[in-house]
Amino acid sequence: MGIRLLLILLTLWALFIIVRAYIRRFPKKDVKKNNKIAANMVQCKVCGTYLPEAEALQHQGTFFCSREHLMQRKDEN
Repeated sequence: MGIRLLLILLTLWALFIIVRAYIRRFPKKDVKKNNKIAANMVQCKVCGTYLPEAEALQHQGTFFCSREHLMQRKDEN
């Protein structure tokens, strides 16, 4: 009885190791692919902070990080 139990446990352990190794060979596609797209970074004319161009405010070819900085620059002109 004891040897039979030991053989069953050893077989289950070996199956676990084999299945785990097989799963690790094929990682999830989400982990493998990096879907991030590089954004063009621009600099705020007032404070110098860099931010993605899609998030920046633009006025006459100049970029700003916030409405306050845009208004501050307009007031100076």
